[in-house]
Amino acid sequence: MLRTIIIDDEPNARQVIANILELYCDNVEVIGQAENVKTGISIIRKLKPDLVLLDIQMPDGSGFDLLKQIDNIDFNFIFITAHEQYAIKAIKLSALDYVLKPINANELIDAIEKAELNPPKNEDINTKLDNYQTNINRSNPDKRISINTTDSVYSIKIKDITYCKSDKNYTELFLYNKSKLLISKTLKEFETLLSEYGFYRVHQSYLVNMKYVNRFAKMGLGGNVILEDGTMIPVSSRKREGLLKYLEKM
Repeated sequence: MLRTIIIDDEPNARQVIANILELYCDNVEVIGQAENVKTGISIIRKLKPDLVLLDIQMPDGSGFDLLKQIDNIDFNFIFITAHEQYAIKAIKLSALDYVLKPINANELIDAIEKAELNPPKNEDINTKLDNYQTNINRSNPDKRISINTTDSVYSIKIKDITYCKSDKNYTELFLYNKSKLLISKTLKEFETLLSEYGFYRVHQSYLVNMKYVNRFAKMGLGGNVILEDGTMIPVSSRKREGLLKYLEKM
């Protein structure tokens, strides 16, 4: 059983969450509820839960403020939030689990099932939380992405990713220092995360950081982009026109 605490300043929201858990999650036991950061910290320390469903914005601080005051985070947590879009993007880049308000039962169930399959590691959690603090700062140009692998969580500067290559349901990330990582996410997922940071999908199998593009070579059906290090990446014929317009704007 997942011993679970619900922390939210809205009584109705806590009740909705509790009702969903009671109806659809036989493996979850709600052992306590709290309405703010102060009482949340107290009940976590007292009851030592397996899972915390945590509102982000509360009257006396945020869910992140709460987590900062826990010395050893040995539980999973899922943010429950109605936060602005910019904050949601920061959460996604940091690979933190969340469910949007108004709460969709299926989304909450999926998030809980995911949490159950991933035992908490304090070091990995702190890496993700540190990345969030970096990403939520609008003036910080060095946005970071949390990368989950089978053995660790990596914190990578987005600007250090040169390109991404699809490998079926996995994606290879190629970095500026010539290292690479194989990640269990699709290229489409990385496209969604990175497109606003200067990445362009030039081919069904390639997502390129455009700042590393040296030139476009008109060869073959769609052509190729040549990166600064000489790497040649194919461009699909249907992506060629859009790519050329992108290069013109650059």
